[in-house]
Amino acid sequence: MQLRISLQSPLDSKADPLSIDVARLLHASIAPNTAKAYGDALRKLFEHLDGQTLTDAALAGYLAHLYAKGLAPASVTVVVQAVRFWEKLENRPSSVESLTSRTLAGIRREGRNRGRGQVTGLTRETVNLMVQNAINTDTLAGLRDAALFRVMSDALLRIGEAVAIDCEHITTEFDGSGRLMLLRSKTDQEGKGTSLFLTNRTVDAIRQLQHGAGFTTGPLFRRMVKGDRMCDGRLTVDGARLTIKASAERVGIKGVSGHSLRIGTAQELAQRGASLVELQNAGRWTDSQMPAHYTREQAAGKGAVARLLGID
Repeated sequence: MQLRISLQSPLDSKADPLSIDVARLLHASIAPNTAKAYGDALRKLFEHLDGQTLTDAALAGYLAHLYAKGLAPASVTVVVQAVRFWEKLENRPSSVESLTSRTLAGIRREGRNRGRGQVTGLTRETVNLMVQNAINTDTLAGLRDAALFRVMSDALLRIGEAVAIDCEHITTEFDGSGRLMLLRSKTDQEGKGTSLFLTNRTVDAIRQLQHGAGFTTGPLFRRMVKGDRMCDGRLTVDGARLTIKASAERVGIKGVSGHSLRIGTAQELAQRGASLVELQNAGRWTDSQMPAHYTREQAAGKGAVARLLGID
């Protein structure tokens, strides 16, 4: 479901249409995956309303309904973000008023731990096992997966960032390490870009993939077709996510998500003494609460009590 759909919603407020240029730029201001998430959230909202007008009270009731079903606050928040963006896109008066805002605040406060702690981090040791298993298949798909795991682990990448990498974004330094120029990410929608470090082993995995597939330009991670052949099409977010989960399960790790590689590296960095600020910068998190949450066990092991009383 595209965000820029005519939802043909039951909203009866009359809004002045935006110019084509303004609407286009508003739509371009968010990532494709965000647009898809917003579109899905809006579709479900209007299905739930079933002809009812979208008001502050109706939206607050829907949020309470989602929370009662067990959704985490972050998932509920997406609905409000989607409504705000859609109403701006359609130049409509906002239906997100005090009742919705206070309901969402209550959901965040009461459910602050809901949905957390369920994602397993994939540490370097596990990544090495996944890489070795992939290489042992002696296939082109295995070379692709090995490079994907290493790049995502090194650079603490989100899946959408990983599948958007082109060969031209990778450079090699004199010492054999690499640099990934990440041109756009969830927290860099303006495309200012950032340079990320890649280890020598990761650079080697990339070169093996390129040599095996016979390309040095265009998408780095591509879709596989019948006969262990690689097409020109870019690997999808869903395809990468399924690949990570399946590979992790083959080495006995469950509860894995698309964020597990970046979470695992963050946990390992924390274990080795990285500060919260360093973790936030490495993972390009805008909110320090996320890396703090993911690395809370490692932080406990490095805290004052562990250092001063751990010998007792």
